Amino acid sequence: MEKKSIVTTILIAIMAFSGGVVVSPYLLSLGTPAQPQAVTTVFTTAPSSTSQTLVSQVSSSSTSVQQTTSASQKPKWTTPGTSVISWTQATSYVDQTKTVEGTIVYVGTSGGTIFLDFHYPYQGYFYAVIFSSDVSSFRCSPAQFYSNKEVRITGYVQLYKGTPEIIVRSPTQIEVAYVGFSCS
Repeated sequence: MEKKSIVTTILIAIMAFSGGVVVSPYLLSLGTPAQPQAVTTVFTTAPSSTSQTLVSQVSSSSTSVQQTTSASQKPKWTTPGTSVISWTQATSYVDQTKTVEGTIVYVGTSGGTIFLDFHYPYQGYFYAVIFSSDVSSFRCSPAQFYSNKEVRITGYVQLYKGTPEIIVRSPTQIEVAYVGFSCS
């Protein structure tokens, strides 16, 4: 029976070592049977932009298992949210500088000018426009980069043919959720 115990202990140690887990010395004591103890192992996944830590606590004297997961990730927005409004509220803030938040659901182009639409069809709904003369200030293709992204666009809200818009002249006016200002 003692040989089975030794073999089992060695197998557990090998499996734990290959999985990156540290085995407590009390498990390796060969002379006396291990007392029921609580074992805590910490697994960390890395590298990635989002790291997750999983803490698992198992008590050998009972059948209870407790798991806690915490994720440390990049904040959703780097800009303060004090004057942020929804794209659906933009009409109420005409002639004011605001940060408008929403998801770009459609990107249209016409003669090199890019339209970032928060609603499809866009007519009557808030949108942002990047004129062809300003597209060169973007490192990436705005039409591809902002499509289907949750964004915050900061600028002067004005009406064009009765529809609220912000004219975007610089990539620093558009922040993408969890990404930041990557197109600048």
